[in-house]
Amino acid sequence: MRPAIDPELSALLEGMPLVAEITADLLPQLRALSAVPAEAVLAGREIRRREVEIAGTDGVPVPMTVLAPVDGRAGAPCVYWLHGGGRVMGDRFSQLDIPLEWLDELGAVVVTIDYRLAPEAPGSTAVEDCYQGLLWIVEHAGELGIDADRIVVAGASAGGGLAAGITLLARDRGTPVIAAQLLICPMLDDSGSTVSSHQYAGEPGVWTRETNTFAWRAVGALDAYVAPARHDDLSRLPASLS
Repeated sequence: MRPAIDPELSALLEGMPLVAEITADLLPQLRALSAVPAEAVLAGREIRRREVEIAGTDGVPVPMTVLAPVDGRAGAPCVYWLHGGGRVMGDRFSQLDIPLEWLDELGAVVVTIDYRLAPEAPGSTAVEDCYQGLLWIVEHAGELGIDADRIVVAGASAGGGLAAGITLLARDRGTPVIAAQLLICPMLDDSGSTVSSHQYAGEPGVWTRETNTFAWRAVGALDAYVAPARHDDLSRLPASLS
């Protein structure tokens, strides 16, 4: 049986497109619906904004946005934000209201990346894009006004899984140091073996078992960095918050 949904969440769901399963035909429409204009997210905020491009491991340019308080000081903490969307939709401005709260309250510099999406860019492409973005942040810490020892990687859903993936990569490749990882309902496990994955099946919802299966199949070519729940060594990792 499914657990009951909080009435406040039920009201939220009324304005969301609920589907039993995302399909290849439906994906372009959902991508269009989920797109969030940067201006809408940043409206009314006094923020310094910088647009940059980094090179993926295959040389393809990957956009990133740097957002900083107008009165920011050197040595600020940094939140590296990885957006959600099942690795098949969303962009670097998705769910950006979450890390912007930390910019407001803590003076953190927020960096967000448009990692490439599946199925057009499958396998390890997204996690490698995100890792290259992390290396860029560390390399440019001085000009960004951040403390390279105070970088937190954070993300929701797909972004949470990617945050966990690049944290494992950083450990196994020996660079760079990550202060903490914040994983919000992270997309970690492709096995489909959990109780909840069976509870949310067979009828429309925000993210059903069938949609989850579609997303993981779109990613394909899975390893323990793409699907971190497969990793059997979780030692020597920074603190994980959720």
